[in-house]
Formats: sequence, structure tokens, C-alpha cells
Amino acid sequence: MTDVAEDGRRRTRTSIVATGVAVLLGLLAFVADSVEGVVGQVMVALVSSAFAWGSAAFLTGRFAASPRRAAATATGVLVLATLLYYLLVVFVSRRWSGAYLDDGTSADLQGLRSIAIMTALWLIGAVVAGPTLGLLGYLVRVGGVKRAALAAGVTTGFLSGEGWHAVAVVPPWQLLAVSDPHQTEFLLGVVISNLVRIVLPLVVLAWLVTTHRLWREWPALLVATVSGGALSALLWHLLDAAENSI
Repeated sequence: MTDVAEDGRRRTRTSIVATGVAVLLGLLAFVADSVEGVVGQVMVALVSSAFAWGSAAFLTGRFAASPRRAAATATGVLVLATLLYYLLVVFVSRRWSGAYLDDGTSADLQGLRSIAIMTALWLIGAVVAGPTLGLLGYLVRVGGVKRAALAAGVTTGFLSGEGWHAVAVVPPWQLLAVSDPHQTEFLLGVVISNLVRIVLPLVVLAWLVTTHRLWREWPALLVATVSGGALSALLWHLLDAAENSI
């Protein structure tokens, strides 16, 4: 009976923490949209990127008591954060409203349609990525060294894929070579934010390797990181194509 009660309290604490993380993610992502300049671009990379949201799902799974709880809690964090973010966009910032079509009629319906489609796409992404990242986090903590190394490497690749995709589409040296003074600050922000998306997952990997003593499995780490990054970059390419077709 005591074990059942303790398990119930543990689940309650986990749910409260997960809810708090989700609310914080949604709020910070919404606030980042309103910050301009280089600071705003870097803030988006820190709190409204695949790295930020993926890390939240991964760490939620890492501290879960079971694989099922890891998958469910990580998914719940991403779903709740996504819903909160888009609800804030619809009812607070209302950036979908106020535009007009060429014939002078309101474009509000088209704006709402775009918001609805993007919400659906990101919710699908949350349902797919949530269980995956949650279970990877759980494996890093409870798996053997080999499995933990593979999980850590794959996670690092997934979290850095957005940055690698952006760098592949437009290399930093091309952006920095632009001589237009009106675009210099914006392009500098793009370069910095893309580097943040690549470097910070590697910092997380270094932390995991040190914490879980995974350096002995460096070949598995390397292969998993590169493979995960390539797959993630491909998925971001497909997502960009889907967004451009809307």
C-alpha cells in the first residue's frame, strides 16, 4: 500500500513538472516572436527551436520512472506546449489578422487556415517526436553503456538537424559576404542562431558523455550522431517543402 501511494505521489510530481515545462516552453516561444534584431533571433534558437523543445522532451524522458511514462510524459510536454503557443498566437498576438487580399477583402480566413495547418503539423510532429525523444532519454539513464551511447548520439543528431539543414541551405560564409548594410544585422543574427542550433546539442552530448561515462563507446557515439543529424536534416527539408506548399 505504501509503494502504491509513493508511486502515485511520484506520478503527480512528474505531471506537475511536465506541465510547468510545457507552459514555460509555450510562453517563451511566444515571447521570442516579439523580440527583434539579433537578440530575438538568438532567443528563438534558444527557446523556440528543435533543440529547445526536443531537449525538454528528452530530459523529461530521462527522469521518468518507466519507458511508458517516458514516452507519455515527453509527448504530453510537446503537445501542451504546441497548443499553448498557437492559442496565444490566435487570441493574444493575432498576427494572422489585419491583412488584405489583392481585391481588398480580408485575408483573416486564410491566416486562420495557415495557423490551423501549422498547428496540426506540429501536433503530428509532437506525437511522433515525443515518444521517440522520451524513450531515448530513458535509455540514456537506464540502458547499458552501448545503448546509452547510441541513444545519446541519435538524440544529439536529432537536436542539431535543424541547424545543419539551415547551414546546408545557405552556408554562413555566403550570408556574411553580403555587403548590403541594411541586411548585415539580420544576416548576422541568422548565422549566430544557426550556430547555436548546432553547438548547443554538442554541449548536451558532452554533458551526457561525462555524466554517464560514455567515452568508451565513442565509435557508436560518432556513427549515431552523424546518422541522426543526417536524418533530422532530411526531415527538416521535407517540413520546409510542406510549409512552402501551404
